[in-house]
Amino acid sequence: MMLLLTDAATTSWTDTTWGKVLLAAVLVLLVNSVIFVPRRLIRMRKRRRRNTIPKVRGLAISELDENFLQLQVSPPTNTYAESGVRLAVAAQIPGESGRHVVTEPTPAPQNTLVIPKNSAPPGSTLWVNWVLGDRVGPSGSVRVPEVPPTT
Repeated sequence: MMLLLTDAATTSWTDTTWGKVLLAAVLVLLVNSVIFVPRRLIRMRKRRRRNTIPKVRGLAISELDENFLQLQVSPPTNTYAESGVRLAVAAQIPGESGRHVVTEPTPAPQNTLVIPKNSAPPGSTLWVNWVLGDRVGPSGSVRVPEVPPTT
């Protein structure tokens, strides 16, 4: 008889209504963390990657004529080309610590810009950035040779 009373009086916390509610809540949180959190993290990573502007690559400089230099860059990825990226160029003249603007952000048809020789004398460094709206990407640089190669 004592054994029967002991079994009826002792119940597990999982057998009570509140215990079952608590277990259900823990199960819902576990499923959400396994399924939905990684999905949200992937979306956030894609959004962050979309907001970054790539570095300028493939810089090459050549002489166009006696007054102008021709600066060529590798094309941006299709997503950035469609979004309307532009190129901005600044020159750092030898012996000076500052840079001065050579071109404001301008579209670069066929990924080529024409730069006046008087704004980028031989020996200076050209700093080139992709610009998207009011955001500027990391810069790439190329040095203007003393005697530019002709193409």
